[in-house]
Amino acid sequence: MMELKQEEFRSLRMGSMTVAEYQDMFEQLARYAPNEVEDADKQHLFMKGLYYELRLQLAGNTYPTFQALVNRAIVLDNMRKGQDKKRRMLARDSGGNNRQRFNSQQGDQQRFQGPVGQWDHN
Repeated sequence: MMELKQEEFRSLRMGSMTVAEYQDMFEQLARYAPNEVEDADKQHLFMKGLYYELRLQLAGNTYPTFQALVNRAIVLDNMRKGQDKKRRMLARDSGGNNRQRFNSQQGDQQRFQGPVGQWDHN
């Protein structure tokens, strides 16, 4: 049982979890790997499990503590989620619905444009 939990700890990946959820799971499993809970080792293993873009943003820096790394990861992930939300809103507001709109005063004349007489069945 202990060996399985240690392996689960070493191979833990963030997946669809938030950074805070990933940290909680990481901390729970870290108890089963006491030899790997030194701060530098924790930072390395934690980074290894983050999704690539976040790991890339964090990789160029050194962090004085594991908690400092986690805090920075949370900030960066929240910023990314905010940008993604903005992009989705902009895409929804500006794209996808480009059909021409008519007001009631324009009547059917513009709506049924085409060769003369095509829609005139009077």
